[in-house]
Amino acid sequence: MILRNKFSIISSAMAALVIIALVGSAFAAESATQGHRQVANELADLKRTASKMRDQADILNSFTPAKQLSWQSHTARLNAIKDHVNEMGQSLAELEAMKPMANQTHALAIEHARPHLVSVASNLTEAIELVNENRRNVYWGDYGEAVEAVYSHADALHTKLDTILKYEKDKMRMDNLELQTSLAGQS
Repeated sequence: MILRNKFSIISSAMAALVIIALVGSAFAAESATQGHRQVANELADLKRTASKMRDQADILNSFTPAKQLSWQSHTARLNAIKDHVNEMGQSLAELEAMKPMANQTHALAIEHARPHLVSVASNLTEAIELVNENRRNVYWGDYGEAVEAVYSHADALHTKLDTILKYEKDKMRMDNLELQTSLAGQS
């Protein structure tokens, strides 16, 4: 009788441990999925901001060369791009902190964003400094080259983010199709 009670207690304890392990495993999987979703949402926001920044850089680039627009028009675009760079810098810092929760594709997007954003910021700073030195610099080559580089890196940043995120979306669709095919084959 005592042996049976011990066996019953041990069996109950083992069953409880198995249930706890399963619940913990399910919780960890849900937590990882939630982390992946959070990273994916942040990356989508980063891509939207990159698109806005690229559009502003494209407009600014169209102002050069030798367009007789005022320096104020140039400055307004430079400031809009600067705001996007600052916003993206904050977002990217948050994404880099969340990188351990990211899947491999999202981690790749995070890694590729920083060099282009740094280049945009560097060239943007150069363009702003040229305007601050002499407002007429908006009509000369060095300014035009800096603006063209801003656009080039803004475009590359958006294109890389767009390509990587589309790849991830297509990969998920393919995985779902394979799962559906596998499940249909089991029926």
